[in-house]
Amino acid sequence: MISKTDKSGKNGKNGKIANTVGLMMIITLVGKIMGILRDRMQGVYFGTDTIESIAFTQASLLPRVFLDIMFASVLSASFIPIFNRYLETKDKEAALRLAASFVKIIFVITAVISLLAVIFAEPIYMLFWVDQTADSSVSAETISLGIMLLQIMFPIMLISGLAFSFTGILQSMGQFNIPAAMSVASNGVILLYYWFFIDYFGVVGLAIAFLVGWSMQVFIQIPFLLKHGFFGYFAANKKDLTNLSNLSSTDSSNKSALQEIGKLTLPVMVASWLAPVNFLVNNRAAINLYGGGPAVVALNYANNLYAVITGLFVLSLANVIFPELSKLAAHDNWQEYTAFLKNSLRWLIFFLIPMSFGLMAVARPLVILVYQDGLFQEESVRITATALFFFSVGILGFGLQAILSRACFAIKDGKSPLIMAVLAIIINFVLSFALVPTLEIGGPALASAVAVTVAAAGLLIRLQRRLSDKLLDTQIIFNAVKVLVLSIFMYFAVIFAIEFFESIFVDNALNRVIILTVPAVIGLLIYIVGAFICKVPESKLAMRWIFDKFTT
Repeated sequence: MISKTDKSGKNGKNGKIANTVGLMMIITLVGKIMGILRDRMQGVYFGTDTIESIAFTQASLLPRVFLDIMFASVLSASFIPIFNRYLETKDKEAALRLAASFVKIIFVITAVISLLAVIFAEPIYMLFWVDQTADSSVSAETISLGIMLLQIMFPIMLISGLAFSFTGILQSMGQFNIPAAMSVASNGVILLYYWFFIDYFGVVGLAIAFLVGWSMQVFIQIPFLLKHGFFGYFAANKKDLTNLSNLSSTDSSNKSALQEIGKLTLPVMVASWLAPVNFLVNNRAAINLYGGGPAVVALNYANNLYAVITGLFVLSLANVIFPELSKLAAHDNWQEYTAFLKNSLRWLIFFLIPMSFGLMAVARPLVILVYQDGLFQEESVRITATALFFFSVGILGFGLQAILSRACFAIKDGKSPLIMAVLAIIINFVLSFALVPTLEIGGPALASAVAVTVAAAGLLIRLQRRLSDKLLDTQIIFNAVKVLVLSIFMYFAVIFAIEFFESIFVDNALNRVIILTVPAVIGLLIYIVGAFICKVPESKLAMRWIFDKFTT
């Protein structure tokens, strides 16, 4: 029995975190489902090999990749630890003053870059998406449309910079649900466009709808920032937009913090290049497959499904634990910091290894259920499912890399993620082009999985050396082996079940649901029961948490 002391202490804290993660996962799930429906609509209307599909996918990818490469991690990993330190060691007013200065700087930088990108959209598009050495590259019609769509959508970078900044502030102040709902707002706008306007304004109107949808991510956070008085600090410190060295003496503390963020920026920025640069390389390596263009679209469809399924758990957990790790590091509470991180790794292993094998097993029926309709037919299914299968190999690596890189940023260690990111980018680049001749679209996807796994392993080794208490012990390793064996057994059971149901059912909407869900449920039950029988500790804790939720 849990004592009152335990309830108000560590277990109470863990329960609160579990509740927060659970609610965030629900809100995030709604947004992700809407995102999948959004992608489905794109597939139905444009397929994978039309001019509109190729041009829109290529144009919409660039502003997101540019933001991820230049600023996304800086907004989260450089700013949040220092903002949290201000909240812990100074006061709310000082923290909000710092945040206002930081957001203004980000706004000006992203605005300038967005303007330049709109002006020079043609050379940017040609650089990334046109292979001058291959006859099967993008057509002239696709290039013309892609440049116009890029000019419409590149301001998404500016909007996203504000949205991510606001998200970091609200999460650090304990408000996780509103930032989690951002994708619900943006995808809602885009779905409304598909339902009511797509036949009138086509792909150009869709680009505008994306711009409006992303703007909603900013607007829904404004009322909550107003509640905290955040915008009242924008009138001060005007000089921080142009020259930090000219800040007044009254802002010396603010100046010092901004300079500290600046010092963290380069290593954090380079470390964050792993996912966006790797994905851009994956697309570039596959650009001439299947006649030029369809592989890029299929990779994006597969990556979006992959991101939905993995991000639902991984990013929800990462967004909650990162501010907590930052606070523990700010107080030099290394024992609790290590214990907290170690507990997070145990849950990642318990969930992500079976998730990897499960997604590999259901890749084809999942793509059929989600996308196959309209212009998205058998060949589109085949190449998208192949990409999803090989992306899924790296789920555990993705989860570990996401958590461990944030653990490094929380202790102001930007060097370790930087080194591992550079190594992983090199591995991905070499393997992406080397594997295309044999695995086609599966080559770049597998290269990405291998690269992120190597990065995760490297971060784990470096943190093991730095922390006095070890993150991995014999019990965790032994339980990981159990989970791996159970996941492999689950994989073959699901494959057998899928083949059985496909052999007895005709193809229709209801049977597609059955062919996907029944084998998936069978696999899930095999894993959960097997983990319980094999005495994997997390299985008992998960069952207890579920039981408590249904009985209280």
